Amino acid sequence: MNNYKKALTLTLVILLNLNAIAQKKQVAKFQHTIAEAVKKAYPASVRMWGFDVRQNQRTSGQFSGVVVSADGYILTAAHTILPGKNYKVFFPDGRECIALALGKIENKDTPGIPDVGMMKITDKGIYPFAEMGYSASLLKNEPCISISYPESLNQTLPTLRLGNVAEVKNEYGFIRSTCKMEPGDSGGPLFDYYGRVIGLHSAIDVSEEMNFEIPVDLYRRYWTALNKETLYTAFPEKVDSVKTDPLFLVIEKENKQKALHPDFDVPTVKNSCFSVKSMIKGKSQEIEATLLNVKTSSGAKKQFLLSKNTMVGENPQLANNGSFTPLKFVGRNQENDLVLFQVDQKLAGGIDINATSTDTTKIEMGRFLYTLGHDGKVIRSVLGSSLFNLPKINSQPYLGAMVVYNSSPVQFSLIKEGSPAEKAGIKVGDELISINGKPMKKASEFASEMIKYWADDEVAFEWTNPSGKMNKTLKLDGRGQSVFNHPAEKFEGGKSERRDGFNAVFTHDAAVKSNACGSPVFDWEGNFYGINIARFSRTTTVVVPKKTIIDFVLKAM
Repeated sequence: MNNYKKALTLTLVILLNLNAIAQKKQVAKFQHTIAEAVKKAYPASVRMWGFDVRQNQRTSGQFSGVVVSADGYILTAAHTILPGKNYKVFFPDGRECIALALGKIENKDTPGIPDVGMMKITDKGIYPFAEMGYSASLLKNEPCISISYPESLNQTLPTLRLGNVAEVKNEYGFIRSTCKMEPGDSGGPLFDYYGRVIGLHSAIDVSEEMNFEIPVDLYRRYWTALNKETLYTAFPEKVDSVKTDPLFLVIEKENKQKALHPDFDVPTVKNSCFSVKSMIKGKSQEIEATLLNVKTSSGAKKQFLLSKNTMVGENPQLANNGSFTPLKFVGRNQENDLVLFQVDQKLAGGIDINATSTDTTKIEMGRFLYTLGHDGKVIRSVLGSSLFNLPKINSQPYLGAMVVYNSSPVQFSLIKEGSPAEKAGIKVGDELISINGKPMKKASEFASEMIKYWADDEVAFEWTNPSGKMNKTLKLDGRGQSVFNHPAEKFEGGKSERRDGFNAVFTHDAAVKSNACGSPVFDWEGNFYGINIARFSRTTTVVVPKKTIIDFVLKAM
């Protein structure tokens, strides 16, 4: 009997191992399928804005589109263009050209529907283009890919989002996908897993699952009519025939297979994420932190918790199974919003980092990632960009003062009520002498000096007023969150207060809440990729990569 039990146990172990290997192969195959589709689709995904060719200046907000022919036909959303107007087109490879808006269809009885618009590049050339697919052949839960340009990121390269077709055709005639959108993505392409255009981004609702796409078959059906610079307030009378998708039977068969719907069995990295509790401005705050096991060049091993600096305040404690242990501060990096604590008690698990090893992680668009929370919750995502810099805009400190343009000496022109400047006694007409000991001789030096600092920094200002010379140290404020009533601003958890001012970061499309930053990011082979540092927007979570983390940790030690 004992031998029978041993044999049964061994058989079960073998079966589990075989199943795990099969799952890994399925995920790897699906990842390869998406990567190949991205290669085809990416070069044709363009960024655009209105452009006055005579004045050589921008005339509208940013939006997206896709080139679908070598001679430069572009599909986009009707609400982004005006027939007969010029637009500047930016390709991912850096190429720029001018396009003319042709026809668009916006039914007067149903504003925003069907939102079909077409453009044509006027500069002669041969352009990267994506193949048009067939929206009539779409299937529910079919994988789909978004490659477009969120305006809030303001990057020259697009970001990638991965999802599925949630509804083939809703009550308004739109495709609904789970590929998240936000302003700037309008007109951007939705691709199938063959890299073919199946829809164009049109609108969203509050839920992150509610993203509405214009079916590509509408462009096929009204192609001839859309070639005229005309606003159609009803569907045009001229209708072109739409052929059947030659891949329909293949797609129907493939979508029943595991190759497109693999079991994402998460590689186990036990106890890599913990919760840190602290006090910020008198309120209790909890934030995620990543446990690192660092082996130094001398062979010594130490454990550290790494988290988001601006979300950790006074009296930081490790929250673990209902107990709270004080943490020892090691160092911080304001530029990347990182803070490091030493863990004196031995914690099981963590991510091993060897000071002498090299970082071999590949920052590749389309790579499957996952985020692991302290509660074991897993969030799937896809790597959405290459490494890029995110300028300090929302994170600029607030002084509440402006200076007279081109003044020398530097003269204050505006002081905001209740601002740090007003509280310090600075008044309109006072002359600025220095900031933190650095002389300010002309107005152009003021903004470039102020942008070096962060909210809550204490900065010494020296200035003169009718009473004489003044010298005070001011604590700079943050700019706070702007409030908008757009659905893109209403996602659960909201944006991180500190969400920009980073160098060499990447994005993924994980719906990480702002109070869950500091959590680790892995690929599906279990390789550590970095930590979530900010929920930037509805579509984007920003990650500080492994290399930056290693450099910071070693320097802090």
